[in-house]
Amino acid sequence: MNDGAGSYHRFLSGDLSGLKDLINEYYNDLVLYLNRYIGNMQDAEDMAEETFFVISTKRPSFRGDSAFKTWLFSIGRNCTLNHLRKTNREVLTPAEDMEVLAGTHPDVLDEMILAEERDKLHRALQKLPEDYRKALLFRYFEDMSAKDIALAMNKTVLGVNGIIKRAKTALKDLLKEEKHERP
Repeated sequence: MNDGAGSYHRFLSGDLSGLKDLINEYYNDLVLYLNRYIGNMQDAEDMAEETFFVISTKRPSFRGDSAFKTWLFSIGRNCTLNHLRKTNREVLTPAEDMEVLAGTHPDVLDEMILAEERDKLHRALQKLPEDYRKALLFRYFEDMSAKDIALAMNKTVLGVNGIIKRAKTALKDLLKEEKHERP
């Protein structure tokens, strides 16, 4: 497959197997990516399905300005952000619930500690300006190049590198603040 673009063009030409190929290729990665925004796997799955529904019904044009995956994930991100705006909610796991769930099993406790660390990172990311958050998510969670990020964000590569540098500093400061605020 040529990064999804060929399958999408096949689908647009009437070959439904093209859409099936896209779902098989990108669904799981899209769910994991969207979960970083929404913080709930079931909702992330719903948003991934919504993304494929959008491309199958609205049939947006893929111009090839970026990698197909970047384009698809941008649609998924927009669907998710619209959903979050409509529901206006924040999903977080309270630390006390984690302690009750952990019981006395060390493996479960380790997993809960890791989950709490991920939640701290998620909370800090949500406090960043949108451009900072997007740039960091694209770079470190999606492993996108500066060039692909620049295309996705409609910025220059130099601008993206500056945003990432400032975003990392801001994120580090937010994490330090949270460490001092919590007992």
